[in-house]
Amino acid sequence: MRDLRLNGDAVGAWLHLPGSASAELIGSVGFDFVCLDLQHGVIDDDAVLPMLQAIAATGTPSLVRVQLNAPEPICRALDRGADGVVVPLVNSADEAVAAVTACHHPPRGIRSYGPVRAPWHPPRADPVCVVMVETPAAVAALPDILKIDGIDGVLIGPSDLALSHGMPVAAQHGDAAYDALVRSIAEPCRAADTPVGIFTATPEHAHRFRALGVTFVAGPSDAVLLRAAAADHLARCRP
Repeated sequence: MRDLRLNGDAVGAWLHLPGSASAELIGSVGFDFVCLDLQHGVIDDDAVLPMLQAIAATGTPSLVRVQLNAPEPICRALDRGADGVVVPLVNSADEAVAAVTACHHPPRGIRSYGPVRAPWHPPRADPVCVVMVETPAAVAALPDILKIDGIDGVLIGPSDLALSHGMPVAAQHGDAAYDALVRSIAEPCRAADTPVGIFTATPEHAHRFRALGVTFVAGPSDAVLLRAAAADHLARCRP
């Protein structure tokens, strides 16, 4: 497997839009990983394979955020060649175990073996399993989640974390209570030597969250970057 680095201030790209050409373009920039978002993006199942092939051609590691914590979407993402998965809404140790076991073939897990892309390439390392912490239940269960063998990283969902704790989405831009909540997630992860990351909206956002203890950041999405660049270009071209 390509070196999927989630520690050392890694910076990842996030794809919401389908298309192998744009996936290859983003993969060629030099990000530490590229994540295809099947939960909230507009990437259909048929687009996943060519996008992963395009990213692989750049040498950049790939993740897929699956739609839900279930064996079928996790298996499909890994069979198509993702180096790992991001699993949303993991709220307990049992749900973390379910995510890990879905990533691995027996005897370690329950993933069905399908010789689709695996025989076309040299043997691959074990897939990476990143679970999302974004609810009060997940925050409370985090010490137990971190004890599960095979959890390779924790990703904070910043907006859902705010909403589920009764805060506005804008709290992630500097609210003291929200910052304390992020620290309460980052600190036990770092103590357990488990990479902890967060989705970010701007470079300033990324630097602020690093100061709160995260070890990797992702985003903004290709859609956000494209729209912002287009809007800026349009504004600067107007008389």
